[in-house]
Amino acid sequence: MPDPVSLLHRIKRKTLNQLRSWFDRSDPEACGPTGLAKNWISYQDYCQQEGTWYLVYPSLSCYWDKNRSHNWGKLSVDFTKNLRSHIPETGVLEIPKGQVMDIQGYTLTGNDFFLPDLSYHRNRLEYAHLPSVKYPIEKIEGTCFSLMTNASNNYCHFLLDSLTRLHLFEKAGFSLDQVDWILAPKPISENAWNIFRQLGINESKCIWSERQRGIQADRLIATTHPGLQAHYPRWVVDFMQQRVKLEPSQPQRRLYIPRKTGTRKIANESELYPLLKKYGFELYNPDQEPYQPQVFHEAAIIVAPHGAALTNLVFCQPGTKLLELMSAGHLKPYFFALSQVIGLEHHYIVGATTEPLPKRRGLCKFDFTIEPSLLNKALAELVS
Repeated sequence: MPDPVSLLHRIKRKTLNQLRSWFDRSDPEACGPTGLAKNWISYQDYCQQEGTWYLVYPSLSCYWDKNRSHNWGKLSVDFTKNLRSHIPETGVLEIPKGQVMDIQGYTLTGNDFFLPDLSYHRNRLEYAHLPSVKYPIEKIEGTCFSLMTNASNNYCHFLLDSLTRLHLFEKAGFSLDQVDWILAPKPISENAWNIFRQLGINESKCIWSERQRGIQADRLIATTHPGLQAHYPRWVVDFMQQRVKLEPSQPQRRLYIPRKTGTRKIANESELYPLLKKYGFELYNPDQEPYQPQVFHEAAIIVAPHGAALTNLVFCQPGTKLLELMSAGHLKPYFFALSQVIGLEHHYIVGATTEPLPKRRGLCKFDFTIEPSLLNKALAELVS
C-alpha cells in the first residue's frame, strides 16, 4: 500500500502540472478575420481616401508590475503576460455614409470596409468574426454620433468601452448639440440608466442599437476603442469619476459581491459566508442597488469572484484592496490592469473548476471552488 503522504504529494503535483498546462494552450478562437471582417481597412488608410481623423491622445505607454499583485492560493499567475506596453493613439473618425451594425457595434465604411480600430479587434483582428452578410441597414439623414462598442449589453463594456467614447468626442472639439442622432446601447439596468443620464445625453436623439440590425448615416462620427482589450488608460478613470456624481467619503466598507447568476459562480460559496461575516464583510448584491458608484467609492476592501460587477472599481479610491476570486479556467487580466491604473491593491485566489477543462483552450464557463482556509488567511491579512 503506498504511503499516504507520498500519494498526496503525487496528487498535488499532478494537479498543479495540469493547471499550469491550461495556460500554454493556443486559442482555437483566434482563427479570423472571418465574414465581413475579411474586407477590413485601418483608419490611417481609410483617411487617405475619404475619412477625416481627429487625434485626441497619442500612443500612451503602459507599465504593468506583476509584483503588485499578491497571490493567496497555490497557483501564481503572471497577468502581465498578454498585456501590451503601449495603447495606440486614440481619436475620432468622420465617416461619410458610415454604417454601424448590431449591439456589437460593427462599424463599416460606406463601401463596406470593416474598421477594426473602432472595436476591441484593433489589436486582435484574428478574433474578428463578423457575420458573413450585412444585416438590414436603415438609412438615416443627418449626422450621427456612435457610442457603440463590442458586447455593449455587458455592463463592463457598456461603462468603460461605450460611455467613455463621449470623452474622445468632446475632446476632439465636437458637441452633442452638433449631431442629429446618437446611436447608443440601451442601458441594461436602473444603475446603468442613472450613470447614462448623468452624461448629458439627450435621449430624444438616441437610436438604440438592435440585434442583427444597423444604421447608415449621411455622416457618422465614431471613435477608436478607448484603449485595448483589458487595457484602460488613466483618462478613462478620470472621466468616469468626474462625470458621475460621487459624494466625498472615507473608504470604510468591506464588501463581498456574490455572483448569483450566469456562469463561473463559486460552487461552495455558502462555506465562505461564515468567514466573511467573521471579518466584518457585508453581502452586497449590485443587482439590487440602483446606484452602484457611490457604494464602491466608499469601499475599503472588496472581495468578489471575477465578473462585470467589478467594473465599478473605476469609482474606487486609491488604496482600496481587492481580493479577486478566479476560476482556473478563466484567468483574465481585466481587473489586475484596472487596479494598477486606479492605484488599488490587487490580491487573488485561483480556484479549481467543478468540471475538468477540455484540452483545447476556449471560453470556460464552469463554476469553481475556493478553499476556505486560503480565504481565511487572506482576509486575516487584508483587515489587519
